[in-house]
Amino acid sequence: METKTKFYEFTQNNSGGSFIVNEDLCHRLFIEADSEKEAIRKAEDLGCYWDGVENGSDCPCCGSRWHTPFGHVDILSMDRKKDGGYPVKKFLSNLDHDVKDFKKDYPGMEWIEEPVKGEKYNSPYISGRVLLRNIEDYAQVMANLYGFTSPDSRIFYKDGTVKEIYNLGVKEKLTKV
Repeated sequence: METKTKFYEFTQNNSGGSFIVNEDLCHRLFIEADSEKEAIRKAEDLGCYWDGVENGSDCPCCGSRWHTPFGHVDILSMDRKKDGGYPVKKFLSNLDHDVKDFKKDYPGMEWIEEPVKGEKYNSPYISGRVLLRNIEDYAQVMANLYGFTSPDSRIFYKDGTVKEIYNLGVKEKLTKV
């Protein structure tokens, strides 16, 4: 029986007000694995740990730096094409920001709802909806929406390839681990 691999998402909490960023770790990790157990083992090999507050290495007010995943990232359920795509939004310092610049932050993605400018509670923004076709699309959206480190995300494929995803556009660095 063929086992279908999945991606498991590990997000780093900035415990103590900072993130650990090195050749393996950054804000968000996506690990391709056949099971959650396999993904957790790989994450631990990369430097993730689950008991930071308990062992005194993480801030008790902020919480532990890492948590085990809440299941796998299911691109098919995130696709949401039937629901109108995946929402993306950027708050702006002024309304002069160009919609074309916003679209450049999501290279190669299919726009289900073209970006438009808006304002809510005196806060200008641009928002739209994109189709998520693969893990790279999802990682890019997460980096653009919540990116705190450089790179913001790393995708670890089962074949040893690692892809780095940067906030506000993709800068690829493919390597064999």
